[in-house]
Amino acid sequence: MWFMANQTRRRRFTIMANPKSHLFSLLLLHFSTVSLAQTLFVFGDGLYDAGNKQFVSSNRVDASFPPYGITLGEATGRWSDGRIVPDYLASFMGISQIPPILHGTADFSHGANFAIADATALGSPPETMTLSQQVIKFSENKNKWTPQARSEAIYLFYIASDDYLNYAKNNPNPSDDQKQAFVGRVIAAIEAELKVIYGSGARKFAFQNLAPLGCLPAVKQANGNVQECVRLPSEMAELHNKKLLQLLVELSRQLSGFQYSFYDFFSSIQNRVIKSKTYTFETGMAACCGTGSVNGTSCSTSNVCAKPEDYLFFDGKHLTQEGNLQVGHLIWGSDPEVVGPNNLRELLFLPLDITVTLADIQEAMVATMPRQIKIESLYDIKKMEAEMENQWLYEVDKATSFLI
Repeated sequence: MWFMANQTRRRRFTIMANPKSHLFSLLLLHFSTVSLAQTLFVFGDGLYDAGNKQFVSSNRVDASFPPYGITLGEATGRWSDGRIVPDYLASFMGISQIPPILHGTADFSHGANFAIADATALGSPPETMTLSQQVIKFSENKNKWTPQARSEAIYLFYIASDDYLNYAKNNPNPSDDQKQAFVGRVIAAIEAELKVIYGSGARKFAFQNLAPLGCLPAVKQANGNVQECVRLPSEMAELHNKKLLQLLVELSRQLSGFQYSFYDFFSSIQNRVIKSKTYTFETGMAACCGTGSVNGTSCSTSNVCAKPEDYLFFDGKHLTQEGNLQVGHLIWGSDPEVVGPNNLRELLFLPLDITVTLADIQEAMVATMPRQIKIESLYDIKKMEAEMENQWLYEVDKATSFLI
């Protein structure tokens, strides 16, 4: 069994053994260069933003003021009531929280967070950094870390939600060919930046795929029908996720030493929206903070809920600390139905000098992934069962450290 802990909630999260984990353990016995990464680099948008937005905006940045940070007792620039996913992953790695790169006097000894609200893979939106600009910022600062630290580090990504939300807003009735073409452009942009980072020594990449964007409270509220997820944004996200996984498999073939972890965030959010009480939330439909039928907009101190932990969403687009905590646990230690071909804990220990290629196994996993023919289909039962097992174990006991 794996044992993990979170110092804030002091819970134990046990992951049962599976055949792939046994294979992983056997592989480790054959390689001497097994190192525990102490460096984390974060790229993405508002879901991962640890405070960068406040350094580039000439306008008020809501995340820098209450009620954001209300669970922590102070606003930190994070778009949540408390901690975000990278904070928990850093904790599980045994390192301090990763500071925003634009906080010039911060301690970057364990990495940097380049993510920023409103970031996109394409275009050049104002008062943010595109993925390309984030990678440029990484390249400008990479000498803060040794080549060994960069090669052993984890590179964490969540990007492109705003690309598809903007596209769906501006193109309400695209053809199938147009949808595929736009997704292809986004994936090509991501591929180009991954290769730049790889060229700087990166080898371990972790991806949180896109949520069902049509299920976000802000999107449903704007559409006017809050009882159903909006089809087009979720469909675009699903197309993106499929192409992204195919890209990662291909890069693992093309680039020597390229290793990755791919977490199915899409299914996790879909499950929690529809079966919120199964995952300890009172609701997955409405946000904790905001106005409108599902609190989708204008989060402020005058309209925040009393118990954010009862909600999946804090505002119209971002998760509560409790939602982020659950996601962090799934990325860190869930089984292949939820995250693969390695969870983040396994990726952390995967040897850099491994000579066995798992590309054929990874390609087979992609080919056999269940397809959701309709966006309205609730969820894949196997993935839900896997998450429920993790959720039950997560609630069972308390601990303060994880054991290898």
